[in-house]
Amino acid sequence: MRLGIALLVTTGIAGSALRAQPPTFEVATVKVNRTGSGDSRFPELRNGTLAAESVSLKSLLQAAYGFSRQRITGPSWLDSDRFDLTGKAPQGVPDSELMQMLQSLLKDRFQLKVHRETKEMPVFEMFVAKDGPKISTYDPEHPLEMPADIGGSVIKGVATMSQLAERISPVAGRPVLDKTGLKGRYAFILIFTPVSAQASDSGAPDFFAAMHQQLGLKLESMREPIEILVVDHAERVPSEN
Repeated sequence: MRLGIALLVTTGIAGSALRAQPPTFEVATVKVNRTGSGDSRFPELRNGTLAAESVSLKSLLQAAYGFSRQRITGPSWLDSDRFDLTGKAPQGVPDSELMQMLQSLLKDRFQLKVHRETKEMPVFEMFVAKDGPKISTYDPEHPLEMPADIGGSVIKGVATMSQLAERISPVAGRPVLDKTGLKGRYAFILIFTPVSAQASDSGAPDFFAAMHQQLGLKLESMREPIEILVVDHAERVPSEN
């Protein structure tokens, strides 16, 4: 009787450990992109497949770990070399687990080793403007329509405020931290003149003015310690698929 109980307990522990293992892609390919076309597709999910085309390893790290480019440091080729990636998720795996699956895939194919540390650096803190937010709560039944005459650069999507902060960080030129206190997901279309092209005659407001006018959000310059992702090691050529 005691042996039977012990076997049940052991089996239960083994089963729990097995269930605790994170899911992996059923099929995944990672290869160096040699087209040199310059066109790229940031990692996106469609019908259970995560795909990216002609993207840097830094872009893949952005998607996998949720850090903006300014918060990822490592070898210079992280920005220059380009890769294609496709991963088919198992049936029934929620989207929330896909980024952990991508982390595992990068560790396996690039022999990736990373760590996190805190570093003080210039940032923008994102607040709700005094006249209130103008950004729309996401409603799948009423998607936002792109204006016919854009006249500037565009950032469009559906995101939480923290995801929006990460999304606009490259445009702002430094990490953006969400201090809005707004919860939930929001749909947005931001049309602006990039910071690097203020002399443009596109007619669109500059980036900071557009944030205020179109989304009801403001950015304030600060300097504070933030978490960064440090790449300790990565193979320049991914292992075989």
